[in-house]
Amino acid sequence: MALAAIPLDSYAGLAPDEIVAECEALGRLESQVKAHQLAAARALETSKAAASLGATSTGALLANTFGGDPSAAKRMLGQAARLQDASQTQAALGRGEVTLAQAELIARTVKDLPGDPSPEQREACETQLLDDAPQLTFKDLTRRADRITEVFAPEKVDSHENDILVKREDRALKESYFWIADRRDGTYKGEFVIPEAQGDMLKNCLEALNAPQIKQREDNPALAVLDDKPTYGQQMAVAFMTLIEHLPADKLPVTAGVGVTLTVNIELKSLIDGLKAGTLSTGCRVSASQVRRMACEQAILPMVFNGKPLPLDCGREQRLFNRAQRRAAERRDGGCSFPGCDRPPSWCVGHHARKRWGQGGPSNLEDIVLICPHHHRIVHAQEWEIWFADDGIPEYIPPPSIDPQRRPLRNNRYRPQAA
Repeated sequence: MALAAIPLDSYAGLAPDEIVAECEALGRLESQVKAHQLAAARALETSKAAASLGATSTGALLANTFGGDPSAAKRMLGQAARLQDASQTQAALGRGEVTLAQAELIARTVKDLPGDPSPEQREACETQLLDDAPQLTFKDLTRRADRITEVFAPEKVDSHENDILVKREDRALKESYFWIADRRDGTYKGEFVIPEAQGDMLKNCLEALNAPQIKQREDNPALAVLDDKPTYGQQMAVAFMTLIEHLPADKLPVTAGVGVTLTVNIELKSLIDGLKAGTLSTGCRVSASQVRRMACEQAILPMVFNGKPLPLDCGREQRLFNRAQRRAAERRDGGCSFPGCDRPPSWCVGHHARKRWGQGGPSNLEDIVLICPHHHRIVHAQEWEIWFADDGIPEYIPPPSIDPQRRPLRNNRYRPQAA
């Protein structure tokens, strides 16, 4: 074939627009090859040649050819069968006008049209979807397919679409599952499948919590603590952790009068000096810096002990900042107050700046600074200090490991404000 004569490294010398054009051309070629592959597999199945050649099935016979993958061979025969009655779609695939995924969607839609449409009506629906395919994304083409009955029954299109969605949602619910397992190395691993609506809700929530890229300042090495270009997966994992930590435990189901609120147990001295770990009510051990961060950020109930079985303190009633205090801090800080961060107020928590909650600090208006979850972890883990300058603006004092001179830094967002 002609492709064999083209070196694989030849694309590197092309301009970007030329590479895009080549990718599109190769995609169309892939569709054409797939159409011929499916047609050949279907012809082999129709010929019943497998038995005469000593194979148990056509799939087994194909699995002994290039690739040797029985599951791939079975999948290919299924695809060939699904396209068998969609002659226009097969032809479009053979010309490289649609992808295999688009072709399967169109064939399935035409086959499963509701009611008892005539051959002419089925053909009209197939023609319309083939016309729409080049202009629509695959998701939009799916939505179009759900309402394709407007081609021959416009007065029933809404009820037909609703019936399709009901069946799809029922199937999605039956196929849904969730598992999570302790990897016994300090991490958990899991997997889930959920319906599209709930998946979109979760994705939108995580995208809202996901942080934008932080602008680095090369002239200040103290800001090296900022985000180091995490991958998208890492960003979403942090967003998921933030979501979990901020779930409203008081709104979740209660069992035997006790909700799902976690308690964290720690000795008073350790909460203050940060030299000893704490224990969640689940038995999970967490560092003292994590305890202090959780205590001032989430509705996790701290139980502070002093060498006795009963705690000295079982959570302070006014531990989290109230709405009015938040609004005042939002006006002053405009978002995360950590130097260099541009996360907005809605992504921030209130932090006890002057005296941390674990050290007896009150949740007063004069004490609050807004800080995003990422930098809240940094401040607690690396022992940054915060003070307020003469103009009332919070400034961050890096630890000696970041800046031996411990020069105060402030977010360059701050500007003199009009009254």
